[in-house]
Amino acid sequence: MQRFNEPPKAKDNSLKQKQAPGSARSGSSRRPRRRSYLLPIFLILMGCVVFLFAAWSAVRSPVLASILNISSAPVAQPTPMLSFAQVNIPKPTYASQSIAQLDVILPAAAFTNTPDAAPAEELSVAVVPQVDAPTAESLVLPSNTPYVVPPESFPQSTETPGIAYAQIVVDTPTSDYVAPTVAPYVAPQIASSDGEHWIDVDLSQQRLYAYSGDSVVNSFLVSTGVWQTPTVTGKYKIWVKLRYSDMSGPGYYLPDVPYVMYFYKDYGLHGTYWHNNFGNPMSHGCVNLSIPDAEWVYNFTSVGTVVNVHY
Repeated sequence: MQRFNEPPKAKDNSLKQKQAPGSARSGSSRRPRRRSYLLPIFLILMGCVVFLFAAWSAVRSPVLASILNISSAPVAQPTPMLSFAQVNIPKPTYASQSIAQLDVILPAAAFTNTPDAAPAEELSVAVVPQVDAPTAESLVLPSNTPYVVPPESFPQSTETPGIAYAQIVVDTPTSDYVAPTVAPYVAPQIASSDGEHWIDVDLSQQRLYAYSGDSVVNSFLVSTGVWQTPTVTGKYKIWVKLRYSDMSGPGYYLPDVPYVMYFYKDYGLHGTYWHNNFGNPMSHGCVNLSIPDAEWVYNFTSVGTVVNVHY
């Protein structure tokens, strides 16, 4: 029992405080969740699928097949190169014989003693008889008897010695080389007639005709423009004549071009020193002539002369 005017005990309060949080914890407790095994099983299945796909790709790969073929193919052992020819030679039989069993010939040699030379000892030569089968025999000689090789006998030459003759032969005369000379092109001279001078250029024939009235006075092979830079067609008149002129354009520069006769803008008749392929299209649009032919046309025309260009 609690006494009158006594404060409540701290123990009771502490019990209440302990019960309060305990009661709250018991009320907010949760049930444990069940573990899900679907995710690990799914990951394992996916790994198996990836592994099987990689193995199938490796088996079907031609690179792996070639590697397996190379590894399974037997390695050819290199055959050793022989540095000598193999020949079956019968081995000789060795037999030890004494000096008594061999035929020994001791030639009697006579030597003349010189004052400074010591007396010569008699020499003994052992001759081994020849046998059909190749046999090797051992010969035991006394230590004080030197072995002398018999001198070889050379056959005496009975032929008459030859005589060598030397004779000086004069070189065959040959004619000196003469380089072929190319005759310059000479334009046919056609009888001139009175009339106005004019020029006709046929692009199909690659030829220039000089007219006096209705008569052809002269004609020359020319080179007109190629298909990328064709020569203009039409009827024009020479508007300027230049003894020398510099010509330039995309990709070329030609100084001192002789006998230039412009008939339309920068198109003209002129001499050519950079090629000799007349009769074929070669130019950037002008009418190319050889220098002698251009000089003739230069003297034949004047400013205002008609130039007719056509196919």
